[in-house]
Amino acid sequence: MVAQTSGVVIKVSLKADTYGAGDVFLPGVTSIGQFLDEMGYNQVLLLGSNAEFHGREIYFTEHGNYSILDTDALKASGRLPEDYNEWWGFEDEKLFSYAKEEVTRLAAAGEPFNFTMLTADTHFPDGCHCDLCEELYEEPYANVLACSSRQVNDFIEWIKEQPFYENTTIVISGDHLTMDAGFMDQVNPNYTRTIYNCFINSAAKPVKEKKRQFGTFDLYPTTLAALGVEIKGGRLALGTNLFSDKATLTEQFGYAYLVGELQKQSDFYDKELLLLEN
Repeated sequence: MVAQTSGVVIKVSLKADTYGAGDVFLPGVTSIGQFLDEMGYNQVLLLGSNAEFHGREIYFTEHGNYSILDTDALKASGRLPEDYNEWWGFEDEKLFSYAKEEVTRLAAAGEPFNFTMLTADTHFPDGCHCDLCEELYEEPYANVLACSSRQVNDFIEWIKEQPFYENTTIVISGDHLTMDAGFMDQVNPNYTRTIYNCFINSAAKPVKEKKRQFGTFDLYPTTLAALGVEIKGGRLALGTNLFSDKATLTEQFGYAYLVGELQKQSDFYDKELLLLEN
């Protein structure tokens, strides 16, 4: 989430939620949320779990002044029963219902908005089998994946029917490959696994349409370009605008070399992004 919205990698330990507990999270970075906040966007982050997990609440409130709708906030407002607990907090069926309510509310305000949501039903182990899941496959996790795809598609089709859609860009992005090892045992080991990313109704059009090699941080300038922002030089932070013909760092240096370099100690990172004095 940090790489996608600010174009940098995390070089601090997230174990046991140690980073972010001190009310600060990468204070030296500039995120999409900060750009949009300066341009008058109303911003909401909706997730079916506790936003404090791994410092997410601190990051998004400090970098863009997002309103956070998580399990605690929804219970406090009475929209979710106080004793409700399913999966990581509540299942995606409820998440999409809340999403429609929030997007409708944001659009009705007549001001630009950035609505971000995080689904969770496909997470390991085995996913969350909800009431909407159909028994189409022998493997339960496959049914969860199919159910999630249908819900995402239905939500997109709902957005397309709304009066605000003409001036709205939709970004779909996976945060990581599935970690469900048992399910992957059934997949050909020679199959190259990738994360699914998609831009719908983008203001920018790609110069190079196929077979780009890129990292999550490249989605930072690419998302802004999709909203109609001009990215001078084609780069922001470590990210490259994928709608441009400029080579990404992955394309320039190769994945293995790039990962090795990013894992090295960086005084610049500590001083300029973490704002550490020593």
